[in-house]
Amino acid sequence: MDLSFTAEEETFRARVRQWIKDNAPKSDERRDLEAMRTWQKRLHHGGYLGAGWPKEHGGAGLSPMEQAVLNEELARANAPGPINAMAIWWVGPAIIKYGTEDQKKRFLAPILAAEEIWATGYSEPGSGSDMAAAKCKAERDGDDYIVNGQKVWTTLAHISDWYFILVRTSSEGPKWAGLTMLLIDLKSPGIEVRPIRQITGDSEFNEVFLHDVRVPVANRLGAEGQGWEVVSSALINERTGIAGSIRADQTLERIVHLAHKRGVSADPVWRQRVSDLAIKTQITKSFGLRAMSDQLHGRINIHMSAAMKLFSTELSQRFSEAGVDMLGAYGELWEGSTRTPDSGRWHYQFLYDRSMTIAGGTSEVQRNIVAHRVLGLPRGT
Repeated sequence: MDLSFTAEEETFRARVRQWIKDNAPKSDERRDLEAMRTWQKRLHHGGYLGAGWPKEHGGAGLSPMEQAVLNEELARANAPGPINAMAIWWVGPAIIKYGTEDQKKRFLAPILAAEEIWATGYSEPGSGSDMAAAKCKAERDGDDYIVNGQKVWTTLAHISDWYFILVRTSSEGPKWAGLTMLLIDLKSPGIEVRPIRQITGDSEFNEVFLHDVRVPVANRLGAEGQGWEVVSSALINERTGIAGSIRADQTLERIVHLAHKRGVSADPVWRQRVSDLAIKTQITKSFGLRAMSDQLHGRINIHMSAAMKLFSTELSQRFSEAGVDMLGAYGELWEGSTRTPDSGRWHYQFLYDRSMTIAGGTSEVQRNIVAHRVLGLPRGT
């Protein structure tokens, strides 16, 4: 497995690095919606958006290695992702793979241009990680579906225009067989979005209530009953990628810098703890390289994506726990405080990272996937 970069790819890296330096938004712009729309448009016009999308659908059409270079450089520069990330990574590829020609013409260009923001509706009360148990119901009524139910933990629904939502169209057969994917206009009558205030003080997640919402059958993605296949394909994209290993490298550098700053770099207890984080960072890199190898050879490996998601998110928590512990009492101060050595970023990260092992499938679910499908152990309960 040769994953070294060619001279052409290193030239591409230099061009990407300079472009990011010239175009990345300032820190104070990253919470402004319009500024982030502008950033996404810059990425698109620069040829760096929709990296894996085919050019005929408006994407950059980059090779897997070029995508890896781009993701590495964005992560190294701590540049924000596109505001429409969920649509670019999951919704768009699903429409390209399962959508009709009319759906491709209608939705793909506005996704790339950040003209229409998308949210994804998977989790429901009582079945957060068991998406196959979805109860949100869609009943056929002529040329429409009538949708009733509730979704929860929907990221950015409060600023989104469209909804990529998993609904139940049948109760016959295995529970996954009765699921269908719909594309819903969030301005449709009967939809209520309620933001959820998080422990960090942010409100990026939402509850979404749907009451007698009419959705044209033309907005069904794939066949009726094909929803599980569509959403499984999307989640593989969510759980894999090399950028996470680059961020782990950066976080390790921050931890080492903090250890020197706090005067604990010679402490044997802390040296052992930081060494353990360094070892786990290298393991995360190995996961990233294997994911890249799978991509280069056209392999889809849901088992590897589950293991990578499990390991990388738990490593994120270990990093933030170490940062807060190293700061001692100062680790309890909020982001922006002038009294803490790291402006309160470790405290914020510690709180935010609690969500990492829940979102996109809990650690327990990922362990069950690996145990059952790789090790052949009985299914967990």
